[in-house]
Amino acid sequence: MNKNTWLTLLVCVNLILLTGIVLVGTTPRAAQAQGIGLADNYLLVAGQIQSGFDALYIIDTAQRTLHTFYFPQGTKELHYAAPPRLLERDFRHNRE
Repeated sequence: MNKNTWLTLLVCVNLILLTGIVLVGTTPRAAQAQGIGLADNYLLVAGQIQSGFDALYIIDTAQRTLHTFYFPQGTKELHYAAPPRLLERDFRHNRE
C-alpha cells in the first residue's frame, strides 16, 4: 500500500471515530426519577386542564391523597384547585 492509501484510510478512521464521539456526546441522557429518601411518597404529573391553563397533580402515596394545582400559562402564579381527593375513598369499590 502506498502513502496516499494509508493517508486516506487514516482520515476515514478518524472521521468514523469523530462521528462516534459526537453521537455519544449529544445523545440525551435518560431521565432519573427521585428514588432516594421520601421521594417514593410522591408522584407528580403535569398536564393541561383547558386551553390556557396548565395543571400539576401530586399524588401523596403515604396519605393516599391527590392534590391539584393550576396556573395560567405565561404566569408564575400557582393556585390550589380544590381540597385534596382521598383516593382510598374514591377507589374503595375497586378491590373486588
